[in-house]
Amino acid sequence: MGTSLLHEGRNVWNLSPEALAGLLRPGKLRRRLMLPEGIQDNDPEGESALTLGNMIEVPRVLPGLVSHLGYRDLLTGLGIQPSERLAVFRYDWRLSNRNSAEKLKVFVERRLALWQERIDRLQHPDAEEPKVVFLCRSMGGLVVKYYLECLGGRETTRTVATLGTPHQGSAKAIRFLTGRFVPGTPRWISEWLAEICGTFPSLGQLLPRYRAVLTDSPRPRPLNATGIADKLSLPTATVEDMFRFHEQIENNRIRNDQANKPGYDLVPLGGHGLRTVHGVSVVGDRIRFLSSFDETGGWQGDGDSTVPTISATPAELESTAYTHWFPFRHATLANEAPVLDALRKIYQSVEVKKYLATDVEFAVDLPDFAVAGEPMEITAPDADPTLDISARLLSQDGHQMLADVPLQPDGQGGLRCELRAPAGLWTLDVRSRKQGVGHRDAVLVTSADASAPLSE
Repeated sequence: MGTSLLHEGRNVWNLSPEALAGLLRPGKLRRRLMLPEGIQDNDPEGESALTLGNMIEVPRVLPGLVSHLGYRDLLTGLGIQPSERLAVFRYDWRLSNRNSAEKLKVFVERRLALWQERIDRLQHPDAEEPKVVFLCRSMGGLVVKYYLECLGGRETTRTVATLGTPHQGSAKAIRFLTGRFVPGTPRWISEWLAEICGTFPSLGQLLPRYRAVLTDSPRPRPLNATGIADKLSLPTATVEDMFRFHEQIENNRIRNDQANKPGYDLVPLGGHGLRTVHGVSVVGDRIRFLSSFDETGGWQGDGDSTVPTISATPAELESTAYTHWFPFRHATLANEAPVLDALRKIYQSVEVKKYLATDVEFAVDLPDFAVAGEPMEITAPDADPTLDISARLLSQDGHQMLADVPLQPDGQGGLRCELRAPAGLWTLDVRSRKQGVGHRDAVLVTSADASAPLSE
């Protein structure tokens, strides 16, 4: 969701508070964002045929759905020179990932041709056979994998780095498609977003491919097990398309390897140490989202608050030991200095060593939605009190708006504090002043009278 979408030059959904307000009003904006039924891998027509805007560079948030700190730090932090060597692929993230992969194929071919046309061949004698390094954030990694294995992209690819990509899907997608958002999300937001997101083929392809459903059975079951989709109110066709999408990538990868097609270096990077929904419990009429299962073979561990660790690693690597792990949230993975340093090494073809966690690592739980004047709870489970952790509120341009609020022991082995903020879109920064490490994420604060549906 890093590309803004436009209709006749106006933002339809760039995740801004203004666009969010318009989204929740019935009318043209909602109709333009929704896709027609049965679109599958095709392009939309009419009102829902949107044009691509700029990459999102500043913090944006949709409560219960997604937070995004933008790509400004990533684009500048990579330091790629000359600028012709850096190409940013923008795409309509509502559409099927197969559709986006087809567009990526055309984009790469054009950029490579332009590179060959402009390159100094005395300085770059290998210009006749240029190679691509893909730096993929989140769902972009699935688009690239389909292009590589199903559309011939391996021929011109040197390295693929996936940053928080849900290779095996994410249980959070079930929330998107069924309206079961994070508790506390206003009902009017959940209903509108579920109706709109349910028309996006791309989100269906983000459903968990792994065994994500806990029933009366002693072990988790996959979404395509008999009766599971119906119990969750998920369209059977959507679930089937997700499994077919991944099977196409996997089957073509095997055939490409057997045919000795050119290979590429695959480097996954993921977040860990944060409470992350791994699956869902369906027992009787009760549905609960779960972050862990028992140690007898079910889900284990954590993730980046959106993508669980079992999904951040591609299936062909077999083990999460191959992933480079960082203690950051999904929203901020692309903005943190250690991650940018790793990406620069990957781009420069320098061998990337396994990054070790520091002694001062800690995790935090942050809200992404609040009401002006009411307390937002910020917690750091199991954090060491001597780290001197505090929370602060930053404006979109990075200026501090309120004094630091220290996190105090909560009596349960962790730290907590409450922060009140005026209405607006802010960045929460929770940091150890002693060690300089911490977490950031976006939060949308609405006025008290914004808790009811908006009208035209």
